[in-house]
Amino acid sequence: MVEFALILFPLLILVAGVIQFGIALNYWLDLQRISNQGARWAAVNNWPPNCPRGSTTCGTWPGTPANTLQQTLKDQAIADGLQDSVTVAICYPAGTEAVGDPVRVRMETRIKFVPILNIGTIRLRGDATMRLEQDPDLITGEVAC
Repeated sequence: MVEFALILFPLLILVAGVIQFGIALNYWLDLQRISNQGARWAAVNNWPPNCPRGSTTCGTWPGTPANTLQQTLKDQAIADGLQDSVTVAICYPAGTEAVGDPVRVRMETRIKFVPILNIGTIRLRGDATMRLEQDPDLITGEVAC
């Protein structure tokens, strides 16, 4: 009983750490997936597939209000913890917006590590860069990164 009492607290901390690591990994994979999809949509100047060509804004799903590519990417978050806290930035590393130039989508969020103990926060980032295949007239982003 004494040995179990001595080992219980470190064991619980270890289990909580493994669980939090799994949650953080899930969030990071979600950010990477959405960033990659956003960079692809930005490269081909169209998002998502149900948007009409030539529209400057588009709803994510039927019946939702019109929004930008940044809002569309925020709405793609599967994990509940990402939906409210993620920031999306779309920029052009070359400083120009011509066909063949890169476009970068960066998504960031902060998550609390072991929120029960309030140990600290971790910043997670998903990055994806692709070359523009069409002129980016639908994308709203910063010109240079």
